[in-house]
Amino acid sequence: MTEPTAAVFFDLDGTLVHDGAGDAVRRTAEILAQRHGLSEADLRSANAAAWRECWSLHGEGWMRGEMEDHALPREIWRRTLQRLSRNDPAILDEAVLLHVEAERGTFTLYEESIEVLDTLRADGVPLGLITNGPGAFQRAKLDDVGITERFDVVIASGDIGVTKPDVEIFRRALDGLGVRSAQALHVGDDFDADVVGAARAGMQALWINRDGATAPGHVRHHEGRSLRAVLTVMTQGSSPHPR
Repeated sequence: MTEPTAAVFFDLDGTLVHDGAGDAVRRTAEILAQRHGLSEADLRSANAAAWRECWSLHGEGWMRGEMEDHALPREIWRRTLQRLSRNDPAILDEAVLLHVEAERGTFTLYEESIEVLDTLRADGVPLGLITNGPGAFQRAKLDDVGITERFDVVIASGDIGVTKPDVEIFRRALDGLGVRSAQALHVGDDFDADVVGAARAGMQALWINRDGATAPGHVRHHEGRSLRAVLTVMTQGSSPHPR
């Protein structure tokens, strides 16, 4: 028998907050093209290729806190400009600054995020955040969108050197709120990181499946098209999908 849910944990990017990285790249490419006689289309294409290369090489290390916050975008833009035979350090510095500033301006909450968080808090439900990324970077994002104070504990992979779906990051979060795994619900948009990871840790999982995709794995979980599904699970105790 499932225990009553005593705490709710959330993922951040793609769950509570829109990921603004793509918009930041477009804005950076637009400005660099205007200032330096480059092709915006070529910049965006080169950046996409550089991002794929860098993420495969450095993504996990960046999320585990093994790199400085802006080291990954710097390496991506270095490779981007290198592909276009523009190896000017000043342009690279400019690109990184433009990207970081633009990205901070593009992170926005989903329209129901505040409603759901505030409803849970009004009901006295402890809230936690479990996010993959450098600690300072992710906390700055929380500050930028104004939801830092809504969480009783924030666990970022960069702070502890462990990323979702590793069970340890979920255990750290559970310890932070002093609840057992069977009493906790984790909410996220990434099936492998959030659903599989939470299930392995013994938690209930709610997959935010905004596009109505088919679940890529056979793991018991709740499912919803928006964050309001959290409130349905909490009030009605709907049965998880037997997958």
